[in-house]
Parts: sequence; structure tokens; C-alpha cells
Amino acid sequence: MPQSKKIREPAAAQSAPVVPSHTLGFHLKRAEQSIVARKAHGVRNLDLTESQCKVLGCLTGGVAKSCTQLSREGLVTSQTMTGIVKNLEAKGLVERHASPDHGRVMLVSLTPAGVERAAAAKSLSERVEHGLREALSEDDYRQLVKLLDRVADLAPGVDVSTSE
Repeated sequence: MPQSKKIREPAAAQSAPVVPSHTLGFHLKRAEQSIVARKAHGVRNLDLTESQCKVLGCLTGGVAKSCTQLSREGLVTSQTMTGIVKNLEAKGLVERHASPDHGRVMLVSLTPAGVERAAAAKSLSERVEHGLREALSEDDYRQLVKLLDRVADLAPGVDVSTSE
């Protein structure tokens, strides 16, 4: 039986392994997923997904937007947004029409049914957010928001260069 060669790991890789549940990113993602899952469960009764609710929310107020604009606001790719918009269009909640400024650009806007569904989804989302806020003391809520804002401000400047 041939002997296997041991590959020497770089010094950085020899340090203690990072356990995912000990990372800040893990806890942030876990909290986000819990909130999204609760909202998603609620909006199923509206025949919507959480992503579709976000798009309806972005269109609330009557301003038509392109899929590119919606994808930036929704933090998804243009291809993903196009799929979400097509599904909303099939449900009769949005309509697409050519931009008066750029003929090749299609703008998305809410239909009357979309306005109603967006209002119902917003109400449900607000109830989830309100329930979470009520479950925390005022001091805990303020501290949580302050810390989350601090993480968001600090993360872009974190030095990831190696000191070898």
C-alpha cells in the first residue's frame, strides 16, 4: 500500500479551527434567517414569497422601476429579479411597460391588486418586527441596533492582509 504524503499546512491554517457557531457572521445570518422564515410563513397565506414581498414593497408609492433598480434595492442579481418580477406579473400584481425615457428599458409598477397585496404584506411584516421589538427591552433594542450599525460601519475597513 503506497504511503500518502503529508501536506504541510501554512502557519495560519494550523491555528485553531474556526467553529461556525462562534463567528459573528453565523449569528447575524441565523437571526436574519429566523426573521425571514417567520415572515415567509406569514406571507404564504397571501400567495407570496418573502422575495416577492420585498419587490412589492420597493414598488409601493407608485414609482415604476426597472429590474436593475429593483435588483439593487433587493440585493439580488438582475436575473433573479427578472424571475421574481415574471412570477408577480403572472399573478397580476405587477405590470411591465416601456420607459418613456429609454425605449429598451422596461419599467415595473404595481397593479391595483398589487397595491392591495403589498399593503397586506407590509402589515404582516410590521407585526413580525413589532413582536420582536416588544420581546426586547427598550435598552436591549437600542443596544442591538447600535451594535449592528457599528458592525456594518466597521466591516468594510477590516484589514484582511496577512502579516507573514
